[in-house]
Amino acid sequence: MVSRKVLSIDGAITFVVVVVVLVPSVLLFEENLINRCLEVNKDKKNCEKALALFKEAYVGKDPKTVTPDKYNDLFDEFPFNHPCEKSMLWSKTSDLVKLVGKECYFPIGRTMLGYMLDGFFWCGKENSPETITDFSQCTKPKINPYDSFWTTAAIRYAQYACGEVKVLLNGEKDDPYKLDSYLAESEVPYLEHPRVTKLAVIMAVKKKGRPGCNDKSLKELKNEMRKKGIVYDCKEVFESQVEKILNTC
Repeated sequence: MVSRKVLSIDGAITFVVVVVVLVPSVLLFEENLINRCLEVNKDKKNCEKALALFKEAYVGKDPKTVTPDKYNDLFDEFPFNHPCEKSMLWSKTSDLVKLVGKECYFPIGRTMLGYMLDGFFWCGKENSPETITDFSQCTKPKINPYDSFWTTAAIRYAQYACGEVKVLLNGEKDDPYKLDSYLAESEVPYLEHPRVTKLAVIMAVKKKGRPGCNDKSLKELKNEMRKKGIVYDCKEVFESQVEKILNTC
């Protein structure tokens, strides 16, 4: 940005040109994504390609038009590649999921694309190269780039999972299995037998007395698994024991 200031020195009028260099927030956003990617994928060209495909999905577009399929090219080029039997689903347990050791499970936030975007918000403007990173602006429309990304990520992640899949739920919350969550809408429906043989729910509770595995919201989950031919199991665990259990494999 360039501005002009007028100074008066000994009666003479002097114009001073002041150049202010602004670092756009979009550059910092993209730099953060590249750095995150490099922590998981050491190939910088791959990370730059992932960033380019990511931007193609939303930059220059009305946020309301960025549907989940806009991210298909990104996930086609960089599919999940962790051991599928180590997939872990979760809902309302973000703090507990961070305790999971790399040796045992790979929740979505530990995969390359999941780790890149975890904790960020983004959207674009129609016919503009700008990226907005404000939560209130980017998540206001029902369809938006942020939710669309995580919807696609959740679907692809669930489709990739295999064997016995763990699900970490928060037994301290009302309706630990909410029907409008990513888990219920974009993951559970895409678990298919025989690729997935069992769904093992870990219900984290702080103390006894909560409904836990008997919570009424879990009936829907149990019925869904029964229809699919997937074995369903639920185990209540105190939050203080979660880290030990999630790191024993």
